[in-house]
Order: sequence, then structure tokens, then C-alpha cells
Amino acid sequence: MADRTNQAGERPTRNGARITVDQILAAVEADQCIGFCVACGEEHFGVEPDARNYPCDTCGMKKVFGAEDLLIRLA
Repeated sequence: MADRTNQAGERPTRNGARITVDQILAAVEADQCIGFCVACGEEHFGVEPDARNYPCDTCGMKKVFGAEDLLIRLA
């Protein structure tokens, strides 16, 4: 996954929603198994830290990643 983060720390999703680095960091620090759909930007609970390509309940695409996995991908 190429790093396409803009200067504000936002990653664009397909529908224009943004997942910010701050959101990802907050999810990791919360330690509550949070993930994000990189297709629609929706936040998901009960997602394993190393989750990749889980189905999204909102858009149906298999684009949900654990917050920790996303953080590693940004590095």
C-alpha cells in the first residue's frame, strides 16, 4: 500500500472520506480492537490488530484493516 498521506496526515478513500493519522493513533492507543475501511473510511470495532482485507459492514468491500496494521503501513 503506497503512502498517499497528505500534509494534514489524511489518507484519501475511494468515496473521498479521510482516515487521519490521528484517528489511527487514537485507535491504537485505545487498545479496543479498532479498524478502518480504507474504501469508505468507516471505523469498525472488534477488528484484530493485524486484520487485512476484512469485509466492511457499510460498503461491503473487503478493505477493513486493523489500526495497528495501518500504522505499520504508514511507517
